[in-house]
Amino acid sequence: MLEKINADSVVAGVDMGGTNVRIMIADLAGEVKAYIKTETDLLPKQRTDTTPLIVLMREALHQAGCMPDQVAFLAAGIAGLDSSDDQDWADRLASGFGLNCPSRAVNDAIIAHRGALAGAPGILVASGTGSILLAHTERGQWLRNYDFGHYAASGARFLGYQAVYDVLAGRESPGDGVLVRDMLRFFRQPNLRDLAEAASRSFGLDRARRDRLFGLFASIVTREASAGSPIAVRVCDDALRQIGVGADMLAAFLDGPDIPLSKTGSVAGSEYFSDGLESMVCAQPGRRFVWTEPRLIPAAGAVLIAFETLGLSFGESMADALANSPHALI
Repeated sequence: MLEKINADSVVAGVDMGGTNVRIMIADLAGEVKAYIKTETDLLPKQRTDTTPLIVLMREALHQAGCMPDQVAFLAAGIAGLDSSDDQDWADRLASGFGLNCPSRAVNDAIIAHRGALAGAPGILVASGTGSILLAHTERGQWLRNYDFGHYAASGARFLGYQAVYDVLAGRESPGDGVLVRDMLRFFRQPNLRDLAEAASRSFGLDRARRDRLFGLFASIVTREASAGSPIAVRVCDDALRQIGVGADMLAAFLDGPDIPLSKTGSVAGSEYFSDGLESMVCAQPGRRFVWTEPRLIPAAGAVLIAFETLGLSFGESMADALANSPHALI
């Protein structure tokens, strides 16, 4: 793989989630040459036409002042790559950027962990479009809460759904006034009765579009939790409790006693969840969570994985070099 590398070579790191696609181009010294981001309404597994990905990569390479044949490796973190059954379609997607170079597809939480904790052992809480908890142990083992059959319903759509359900169930109180008002505005309904009617018809949307709609509403839920809305607080606290269960299970596999804990995703990054995660107490005897601010964005984590796959990792120096670019920082 190294025989085709020269001084002009670069690597590409891709973060492909359910809401955005991000591409970072960096040279072999760790200097970021380009960074672009675009919104998407397709989950990666739903994507069959890779033409938009080719166009996006061309834009990134143009920004970097590079030609496609200068890209020595592409590493992609892809949402939905949750088991070996997903590897084939994820590999096809990673090779669909119009580059004639080797590529590697991993779950998007892997690149987020690599960027946030710079390769160190610890636990990453990923809550955005979806939700996953990922641990990297001192022995190099990767463990997910999924491996236990556990799922923390802290993805954006779950918060949106549960808040609406509680309101439609008549559980609102005077402290939920702003939440209810903005709920009606968001779903464009004049009153709760009409909201209930629309909900009973699934808002006339298929499952994927409905999930996306409710996911967009989550930012209002987390905002109102910070403002003290009882329903929003209950919804968010329940999600945090589920995150805590997953983190405690994973903590048993780390040596401790201090276990780094970090985050990624729009929900985890909200004020209410950030406060909750930073104050999370580990239930495992003799262990405690040590809050660690994410160091680099997931796309930069993908770049680090590209370097490592090529055998070009030099300890912390590459992460330090990437951190010189504001595009690589959280």
